[in-house]
Formats: sequence, structure tokens, C-alpha cells
Amino acid sequence: MKRRLLLVAVTVLLLSNFALSAQTDTPAASGDAYWIAYWGSPKVVLYGPEEQAFNQNIHQVPFAHDRFDHALDQDTLNANVQWLKDHPGDRFFIEGYASVTGSEGYNLNLSRQRAEWVREIMIHKGIPENQIVLAVPWGKLYPACIDSSEDCHAKNRVVRFAYAPR
Repeated sequence: MKRRLLLVAVTVLLLSNFALSAQTDTPAASGDAYWIAYWGSPKVVLYGPEEQAFNQNIHQVPFAHDRFDHALDQDTLNANVQWLKDHPGDRFFIEGYASVTGSEGYNLNLSRQRAEWVREIMIHKGIPENQIVLAVPWGKLYPACIDSSEDCHAKNRVVRFAYAPR
């Protein structure tokens, strides 16, 4: 009985996803992006103009290996700060990441330090604390690249920014 119920539930889910993706006039077909909630029950929210502008203008900041206090691209960090100063109504998350080398605990701590360091720099440069919702450490979870090359590891040593819908 449980198997049959599970099979029916999975079938309904797959069919509903298929039906949604088959619609060509949906916002997803026009290239709009979606945001998945971090906490609570997952929800998908269509990006509005503010979120789209945020994602087009705010860029990730790369970090050196085993460093939390040395962003490799200060110009990008400064450009992010300036854009956020010009858009004081935009609230956002700061997400720290690490490469897959090292233990999970070490990488989680390193990514936390990176996110907090960027948060402190942004506050020091004039971003109000209430504009930053939370600095989130992800460690080596959700890697941008999974190859074992140094180039791939470098792509995962970053701080990213996520728009926080109101």
C-alpha cells in the first residue's frame, strides 16, 4: 500500500513538473530566474525587476587558498558596495564557500570567516547593517565546480550574494 501511494505521489509530481515546463509563455521560458528559500518550507519566487537588477550587478568575490581575509578581486567587492549604496532598499545574504580540499569542519569555519569578513568590510565601507540579512557559511556544500583541478577549486573559494525578498 505504501509503495503504491509513493508511486502515485511521484507520478503526480513528475506530471505536474512536466506540465509546467511545457508551457512556453511562462516566465521561466523568458529567462527569468527563481529563488529558493533557505529556511522553512521551500518556495519558489519569481524574480522581479529589483532581484534581476541585483543579480546583474552584484558579483561573487574570489578568495585565495586557505585565506578569509584576502579577497582576490577588490574591484568587484568595491563595485558591489557602490551598487548596494545606490540601492539601499535591497536586502541580501552573504554566502561564504570553500573548495572541497580540507575537512568539512575546517571548510565550514573558513567559509564563515569569509562571509563575516566581507560583511565587516561592507559595513566599514558604508553598507547599513540592516541591509545585510545574514552571513551564511556553506563550506564545501553546493560547489560551483566538482573537478579536482586547481582552477575548479578556485571557483569554489568565493563569497556570493543572494537577494533577500521582503
